[in-house]
Amino acid sequence: MQGREETNTRPKTLLVIVLLGLIVLFVSPLATSPSPLSLPYSVPEEPDLLPVLAPVDPFSEPAELVVAIVSDEEGYEVLRRQDEQYRLAHAELTVKWLRVEPGDADTEEKRLDLANQADILLIPNEWVRRLAVAGKLSPVDGAFVGEALSEQFDALISQLDWNGYHWGVPLEFDPYILVWNRNVLEAIKTEEDPLGLPLRLDQWQSLPQKLRDAGLVSQWLAIDRQEPQALLAWLGAVTGEREDVLFEAQEETWEQSGMEAALALLAQEQEGVAWESPEKDESFWPAFAAGRYAAAIVRESEAEGALKELPEASAAAIKLDFGSWSSEFVWPGGSSFVLSSGSANKDAALEWIAGITSEDNQWQNYVATGRLPVYRSLYEGGGSDGPDVSVSIAQRFPNQTTVSAEPGMAFRFGLLRSLWTGFMEGSVTLDEWKERWERSRGLFAEPESDD
Repeated sequence: MQGREETNTRPKTLLVIVLLGLIVLFVSPLATSPSPLSLPYSVPEEPDLLPVLAPVDPFSEPAELVVAIVSDEEGYEVLRRQDEQYRLAHAELTVKWLRVEPGDADTEEKRLDLANQADILLIPNEWVRRLAVAGKLSPVDGAFVGEALSEQFDALISQLDWNGYHWGVPLEFDPYILVWNRNVLEAIKTEEDPLGLPLRLDQWQSLPQKLRDAGLVSQWLAIDRQEPQALLAWLGAVTGEREDVLFEAQEETWEQSGMEAALALLAQEQEGVAWESPEKDESFWPAFAAGRYAAAIVRESEAEGALKELPEASAAAIKLDFGSWSSEFVWPGGSSFVLSSGSANKDAALEWIAGITSEDNQWQNYVATGRLPVYRSLYEGGGSDGPDVSVSIAQRFPNQTTVSAEPGMAFRFGLLRSLWTGFMEGSVTLDEWKERWERSRGLFAEPESDD
């Protein structure tokens, strides 16, 4: 019986084995097939094996900047070339330009509108505080890279400070200076009055009559009556006072400083004054060298350029007089980049400003336009690819902070132009000038932001 039972179980065992084999054959492909979602089930023990996310470069994303500049054509072309060079390393950046003639943005409304149109503006320093307190600008401290801030002339950077921040990055400056015709001066010299430069107030007062006595047809002064900074430069040269004294003048200051006497001279001898500007008259410098004018108030870049461009014999007749720069403050006539508070690309804008105001670009500006660079180290020695920046200019330029950088400076410059014109035309008396000027003090000091 036992042998028969063992014989009967063998087929059953074989059947079970076969069935198990078939199951293995069907299941094995599924077990070895790759899973469509292979998820890690453990964290690597070595930290170095963890994926590292690179920091996001704010300039890697496409950005568009609108740059509005108040500039002549020459300065505009220089900036365009520098921008093209800058964007070779910033291909993701697009820059659109808006150039405005200096005389086309001379009202408060136009200036505020310009700030609304652009990410970056290049404007006269006198506009900066007004736009800042109006809420139209953002601070630009981040654009001063390395030693850039310590390189600045105090006369420039002091015009751009407000509320503990810097609101502009200087690009260049171009002060007014006094120039003389040597031949005319020589013709009116006497033993009693050798007319050594700079002239005193009493020598200025006698200058028109000396020209008449010598039989010369030269006009005693050429000055642009549309430029208040030209008037300030002349007042500084005649009185020996700092050029911002008028903005802080009290009633007694007018007489004590000699400003009243200087303005009276302008009014009394205005027939001998030529309201000329070399920037607007191509024949100015040849006429000046020929003796048409005894003296002129011009931009420093214009005077230096004339000495290079005129024939040698003509240039020899021109004498640059930096005597007024011995005063404590000379109005620098600077331009600076500012950042619009409405810009959507502020990081890219600050990086662009820092690049465009680099030392190399400032040197290029000087070589191309004659406008002075704002880094003091550039005056320590000239570059190899251009003329030396005059070391004597750097030593003589008064690196002093202005006592007047009120937010309403742009407004007061406009008023100064109007009062000066009215005074010379006879529609405004000197007493009326002083009264209206005193009333204007502090206007637009703290305009409310409209943002």
